[in-house]
Amino acid sequence: MIRCDRVIVERGGRMVVDRVTLGVGPGETLAVIGRSGAGKTSLLAAIAGGLPLHGGDIAVAGHSLRGDGDAARAVIGYVPPLPPSRPGVRADDFLALFATAAGLHGRVLAAAVERGLDAAGLRGRGDARLDQLGDGQARRLLFARAMLHAPAVLVLDDPFAGLDPTDRSAVERLVTDMHIGGGTVIAAIGDALVPECFTHLAVMDQGRIVRHERFVFAAFAPGREWRFRVRCPAAAEAAARAVAGPTGSSAAGGRACEVIDADTVDVLLPGEGHAAAAVVQALVRGGIAVESFALHPAWPAQLLATPAA
Repeated sequence: MIRCDRVIVERGGRMVVDRVTLGVGPGETLAVIGRSGAGKTSLLAAIAGGLPLHGGDIAVAGHSLRGDGDAARAVIGYVPPLPPSRPGVRADDFLALFATAAGLHGRVLAAAVERGLDAAGLRGRGDARLDQLGDGQARRLLFARAMLHAPAVLVLDDPFAGLDPTDRSAVERLVTDMHIGGGTVIAAIGDALVPECFTHLAVMDQGRIVRHERFVFAAFAPGREWRFRVRCPAAAEAAARAVAGPTGSSAAGGRACEVIDADTVDVLLPGEGHAAAAVVQALVRGGIAVESFALHPAWPAQLLATPAA
């Protein structure tokens, strides 16, 4: 559904997207993570047709942005990272302007605008001014605008930023519904806390896609160490000794440990083999109760924190 072929984007005379080749198929939902300045926002804006290409091409649903940009943009719903800044513009006019550009007219347009206002929590308040909306409501209005024409492709830039848990869950349901319905989603996730509604994960660095795999830990695990957090109530020091051993040569492999507090230990483990199971076994043999044992922070965030071996 989305195909990027050696895409180059420049901003201010600097290459911010560097020959990216990427495919996202029907039913796939791709999260793109990367440090600030990696090029995520520029790549997504280019896919949505909001930035010119300085090299390569992007096809959306078979339509080339270079050759048939209007047809490509017609199947895209785009949510930019910032709420709209249009003082004095009414919410219903904001939606109607986009619906008209998407080819909706008459009763179909009016019905779409009403659905959009309802989705944004503005039922009966079409006269609300954009500059008077709270950030969360403005974000909901952007999502409502993106869905007005039932797009086959959603392009979401930092869609969870500033959302409360209820709104975050609504966005996750939207992504899941697109997946189930055979649609395509590409989203930049600023904090790398990627929810399970995504099927694939890509890592972007210095304008390039450096990894692109299914969104499962096993696909990214080999070749690096991972930080696990172990909760052992009132037994953190004993847990650290059991894991690392007095000489760093315990049955658990002599792993590096850090005592966080009286209940908590962090331990570094390789992605290969059964190191995590060995740690749990060492704790059980030592008579130490384990309340929880999990990656911390979440593994996508760890991808950005430490380089691969």
